Amino acid sequence: MSQQFRLEREGLINREKKISFNFNGSEFFGYEGDTLASALLANGIHLVGRSFKYHRPRGFFGAGVDEPNAKLQVTINGYSEPNVNATEIELVEGLSATSQNCWPSVKFDIGAINNFLSKFFPAGFYYKTFMWPKSFWYKIYEPFIRKAAGLGIASTSKDNERYEHKYEYCDLLVVGSGPAGLASAYAAAKNGAKVILAEDKPRFGGSLLIDDVTIDNLSGKDWAEKIISELKEMPNVIVKNRSQVFGYYDHNMTVMSEKVGDHLKKKDKYTPRQRLWYIRAKQVFLATGSIERPIVFGNNDTPGVFLSAAAKEYIKVYGVLIGKKPIIFTNNDSAYETALEFKKQGINPIVLDTRKDQNSELIEEAKNQNIEIRFSHAIIAAHGYTKVKSVTFGRLNKDKTNFENIEKLTCDCICVSGFWTPTVHLASQSGNKLKFDEKVDAFIPDKAKQNEKSLGALNGIFNLKETLQKSFEIGSETSKLITKNNESVLIPKVNEKKQSTHDKFWCSPLPKNKDYKRFVDFQNDVAVSDIELALREGYRSIEHVKRYTTLGMATDQGRTSNLNGLQLVANIEKKIVPQVGHTTFRPPFTPITIGTIVGREVGKEYMPTRKTPMHEWHEKNNAVFVDAGAWKRPRYYKQGNENLFEASRREAKNVRDNVGLCDVTTLGKIDIKGPDSAEFLNRVYTNSWLKLPIGKSRYGIMLREDGIIMDDGTTTRIGDDHYHMTTTTAQAANVLSHLEYYLQVVWPELNVNVLSTTEQWAGVSLAGPKSRDVLSKLFPDLDVSNKNLPFMGYAEDNLFGVPARIFRISFSGELAYEINVNSDSGLFMWEKILEVGKEFNIQPYGTEALSTLRIEMGHVAGPEIDGRTIPYDLALEGLISKKKDFIGKSSLQKQAFNINDRQSIVGLVPMDKKTSIPEGSHLVKDKDAKLPNPKLGHVSSSCWSVENNNPFSLAIIKDGRKLIGQQLYAISPLNKTAVQVEVISSHYVDKEGVRVRS
Repeated sequence: MSQQFRLEREGLINREKKISFNFNGSEFFGYEGDTLASALLANGIHLVGRSFKYHRPRGFFGAGVDEPNAKLQVTINGYSEPNVNATEIELVEGLSATSQNCWPSVKFDIGAINNFLSKFFPAGFYYKTFMWPKSFWYKIYEPFIRKAAGLGIASTSKDNERYEHKYEYCDLLVVGSGPAGLASAYAAAKNGAKVILAEDKPRFGGSLLIDDVTIDNLSGKDWAEKIISELKEMPNVIVKNRSQVFGYYDHNMTVMSEKVGDHLKKKDKYTPRQRLWYIRAKQVFLATGSIERPIVFGNNDTPGVFLSAAAKEYIKVYGVLIGKKPIIFTNNDSAYETALEFKKQGINPIVLDTRKDQNSELIEEAKNQNIEIRFSHAIIAAHGYTKVKSVTFGRLNKDKTNFENIEKLTCDCICVSGFWTPTVHLASQSGNKLKFDEKVDAFIPDKAKQNEKSLGALNGIFNLKETLQKSFEIGSETSKLITKNNESVLIPKVNEKKQSTHDKFWCSPLPKNKDYKRFVDFQNDVAVSDIELALREGYRSIEHVKRYTTLGMATDQGRTSNLNGLQLVANIEKKIVPQVGHTTFRPPFTPITIGTIVGREVGKEYMPTRKTPMHEWHEKNNAVFVDAGAWKRPRYYKQGNENLFEASRREAKNVRDNVGLCDVTTLGKIDIKGPDSAEFLNRVYTNSWLKLPIGKSRYGIMLREDGIIMDDGTTTRIGDDHYHMTTTTAQAANVLSHLEYYLQVVWPELNVNVLSTTEQWAGVSLAGPKSRDVLSKLFPDLDVSNKNLPFMGYAEDNLFGVPARIFRISFSGELAYEINVNSDSGLFMWEKILEVGKEFNIQPYGTEALSTLRIEMGHVAGPEIDGRTIPYDLALEGLISKKKDFIGKSSLQKQAFNINDRQSIVGLVPMDKKTSIPEGSHLVKDKDAKLPNPKLGHVSSSCWSVENNNPFSLAIIKDGRKLIGQQLYAISPLNKTAVQVEVISSHYVDKEGVRVRS
């Protein structure tokens, strides 16, 4: 297939290397150095997608991050990714792309009916439409909205690409490699500063690649190449292309995404696809340039409408014509450069300029080239469905609110320029408060909050000579303060064409009886009429207008729409733009893949795999493991052909009847020492700790400041100023951080030290009616009687020569002990206990049986302490001291925490005593009630009670204690089941606690 729009001698692509690719099922080719967008345009393809709301045909509009329309589903090497910007992805052999948000095809889309019904879908229609009738929400509205949401299709297959993270420090980070970025980086590097230069595109140079200027008698492109070559040779400089700095955070920390392998068809095993850089810099220079903004006119979203600078870039960088019969629509001089480029290629453009007769070097050159120019003219509307075919335009009246005469011209593309908008996103993210510059009619950075300087076009400077001079000076002065060197750099001579002032014209008026859609935000189909409606509805704050209309809320963050939207609001409200304000700019500046954010922390690399000292024994004895945080814990020990249910029942039954052994090494252990330890614990826990005797343990709960339970566990007093705290496995690190925060920040006067000892101690739980018999044989010199070692007692002894700590603690509802030895002796302890306990029918048990035992006795754990419950909810109000203060106490006085029908924990048994109750089930009174069926609570934990031989569950229900004895239904939408249950006490085994104290 020939490329009818490819120029023979223009562009920076490598014509020696053809690259094949597929778009919507058809094969095309491009060249190395092409983007997907430039390759499609070279092949005459303009229609690439459909708009989000109205499904209107959409084509290319920009040439880089300014592109709002060309979001495609792209597949490379078998992996599919949605919403890829066609103007930013480089062409790779075998790349396959498809249009999004259209069916059955982009040329014929059933969803386009929305365009004909657009009067019924104005801004904010969903706030009013989906409110009634109420019954439609679950059956009609929600399914429809979920299906319509989003554009592309997220891949469900595994991403086999490699992603990496890198941490770097530098004296100076320069963002952008246009004239300002190159000049400042070069000056600073010459002064010895450690510099990182980041450019988001494959080629360095920014506007120098396409502007007709000379610097020291070199073209802008050649001068940029010369500077980059020198910078690459300097050992104190890191130069990165394909690298987008997308976030600017506190303490001058920036985050950058580098596309390392996206442009490579084949790469070695350890070359990542993308790399995320965390960069801390003493100084940041923002040379992010500016983005051309459009002028709003009728049907301005028709494929074939481009930004003028984008059309010029396609010619100069990629050797591609966007059309052969162009109309240039502008309010400033820069679009004349595009007109001249067309003329050089033998194309005769027509320029429509909203200004009255103007004189400048560019305009004079255009006139000398016999380019037709019509001053005081503007486009009214573009015509054509899947491609521009003609325009209606006219002469503007004096106040530019209407047209004096209207004409029509045929064309195949429109290049529009409404002047330039500085790319202030990173500056705003850094905390810089923006100011409105009337000279450029846009916001620019004002006062820097961090060590940051804004350069060049970002600062509203669109003159190359001034840009270079100031950038060289700032680079030298800033680096001099850092390195104490004073290496001067000669500022080069510049030759550029002077430009006249732009016109303050942003939106073409509509002639009488014309209702063309004039789009402000292309991605979200936000038209002028939508903004007008929002203001009529009473919205005044620009943030409210933004949310009501979705102006600037798409993936491009309104790069080409925000300022026009602000100007429109200002005009309607009869204000000036600074009074309207601007919306908030948030990271990331451009979309970042989830893989880049995650990096190598996937699969087994997500976190280090932690194993207990007894792990190898568990493996040899058929343990089936479960992840508990970073730990591998035995879930059950398989015998023969047992499944999970059978094995856990056997293990739990043996604990109830004989004695069992469980590996509890993973429980968090924190050593607490210091003369103020008791006072510290008294403030952290909700119950009293000042009078805990040495040799005793106590159960406690700690709250967050908002009154929600954070964690539970036991703490044992080992000496006068020495305590041993245990936490749940999942919360061990969080609890330690919690304690350290309060000691360092809130109560620095307390003399207490905390230290994690989780890895220092191997722990086991010895549980069951015969556990004391086993313990007495393990420690023959220790009196383990109930009198000498009572419930919650503590002792120390030797386990066949190994120092051991013995805690009489039970979470199973049975007589039980926990034994700790140093980790190196953990396996010895485990095997010795099994050896001694053989005559008592001892068996190891895993976490599944452990859960069964704790659920039966009504002991709460993670499913109940889920970050939403307070002590009352879990029947733990007896642990709340009324005599002292503690973390979270004041929050317990909240009205919502003290209502009469507050939720509380209960037990559930199925009425048939057979059907298991799925965890997560909703509890309702009537399973057949109309939706939404009022939810009373949910099932938090379920098991098969080995004590009573029937299913049993714990549930948290509204006013649960008063519902005991009543019947409800446990409905599981996932399992599509409805189990009739009876509400009973949460204590299903040994409610009085006789066994644990026996």
